[in-house]
Amino acid sequence: MDAWYKGVMAGGGLNRAIGFDSHMEGRDWESAKHSIERTYGRSSRAHQLTLDTLSAAIQSRRMLSPRLAS
Repeated sequence: MDAWYKGVMAGGGLNRAIGFDSHMEGRDWESAKHSIERTYGRSSRAHQLTLDTLSAAIQSRRMLSPRLAS
C-alpha cells in the first residue's frame, strides 16, 4: 500500500480530499476511502480505481486479521 499511495500522491489527483493524507499515513484506509467519497462522491469515475483499491485493501485486512473471540 505504501508504494501505491506514493503513486497516487505523485499524480496529484486527490489534493482536495480532506484528511486523505493523514488517514493514509496512519494506515486508516477506511477513513481515507470515506474522505474521497465525501469530497468527490461514491460514483466518481475519476477516482473509481482509487476507491476500488482501498476497498480491496480494507477487505484483505479484515480477512487476514485474527477474529475476536465471542
